[in-house]
Amino acid sequence: MRRLIAFTTFVLAVPAIAAAHVGVRPRESKLNAEEHYSVRVPTEGAVSTTSVRFEVPAGVTVLDVPKPSVGTVDVKREGDRIVEITWTREIKPKESAEFMFHAKNPSSGEAILWKAHQNFADGTTTSWVDAPGAGRRTGPVTKLIPTDAAARSTQAGNDEADRISKWLDGYDAAFIAKDLEKLGNYYHPDVTIYEGGGIDNGWADYRDTHLGPELKAFENLQFGHTERKVHVLSPNTAYVTSLYFIKAKMGERTLDSGGLETLVLLKGADGAWKIRHAHTSARARRPAGGL
Repeated sequence: MRRLIAFTTFVLAVPAIAAAHVGVRPRESKLNAEEHYSVRVPTEGAVSTTSVRFEVPAGVTVLDVPKPSVGTVDVKREGDRIVEITWTREIKPKESAEFMFHAKNPSSGEAILWKAHQNFADGTTTSWVDAPGAGRRTGPVTKLIPTDAAARSTQAGNDEADRISKWLDGYDAAFIAKDLEKLGNYYHPDVTIYEGGGIDNGWADYRDTHLGPELKAFENLQFGHTERKVHVLSPNTAYVTSLYFIKAKMGERTLDSGGLETLVLLKGADGAWKIRHAHTSARARRPAGGL
């Protein structure tokens, strides 16, 4: 057997942020809520970033600015209110850094427009301050959601998570039945599988050279998941973490394994979820009383 099969689980393949501007996460939060914000500062040119000065918009109350693990941080106050945060750190070309702060959102409005001024080692500054659609140097934006809308959004996400969990129960049943046709309905055609230090590219490759031969070799197959957690990121993206176990006879050999799994799921235009990327971290079980 080329690699031990565990349930196909997935590492979240999040594409790198292509834009070079300073970004703030999360992009969406609730009115009047406390939020932990992250400021991402990339250096896309040939000159290192030396610092970033971050304006705190009216209505936002900064509650805490943790000291970064690398570099320094300074704040500017007007009375008791923090109105600017400056992080000083060298960020070399093609690298990025993240800085954190904790704040309370405004009680009204549709969005927070943050303003950031990125300073470079050659003495130049790029200011990310434009409103969306108003210029090339767009500042980071956090959309603000009314509390009732946020609750509806959370409930919708919970409902979708329940549907995904039940859908994956069907995967387990198809796996135990060794039904490749049904299993194929769970995978995106271009799925990538990372397992046991190897990679399968595409469902056809995984089916024909890996999953199919292994299922055929298994006897007395037992397979399942525990501690499954579904995280819905958007209407069309989600990821799933869980523990898996697999037991089977393979000729004279007994397979008894388990490990960690992560799934990345995409929803297509037809409303069907598909597994787009998988990563499995497997570990053979130790015999009772073994070392």
